[in-house]
Amino acid sequence: MEKAALRYLTRRDRTEAQVRTYLERADAAPAVIATLLAQFRRRGYVNDAAYAVRWAGARLAQRPMGRDRLEAELAGRGFEPTTIVAALAQAYEGRNEQELARTLLHARAGVRTQPKQAALLRRHGFDEEIIQHLVGDQGP
Repeated sequence: MEKAALRYLTRRDRTEAQVRTYLERADAAPAVIATLLAQFRRRGYVNDAAYAVRWAGARLAQRPMGRDRLEAELAGRGFEPTTIVAALAQAYEGRNEQELARTLLHARAGVRTQPKQAALLRRHGFDEEIIQHLVGDQGP
């Protein structure tokens, strides 16, 4: 069971929840799962906090988005709420969300009307204050 789990981990970073699900699907006993996860944490093979920070930073660099969207994506990957809060703080450290929104609008220059720009920014998780400041839209 350990070798199969290690192969699963070598393909890419995984959350602890993903490894647990993998082991459960492989019919590992709960005690075996707990033991393996503890070993993997000690060895540094599973570290949700570090993985979340790396993933959030890479995602933000790849695609400008607001905190709400990045938070939802982290939650969708199975990270715990406290891990998400810490990852968001680090991902946005030194970054200006308004500038990220401006970058997105510039990249999508074909979106010209205020309502469409506002909708684009909302879909990418920017808050209403930033949307109001950049495009002046009054609501969804």
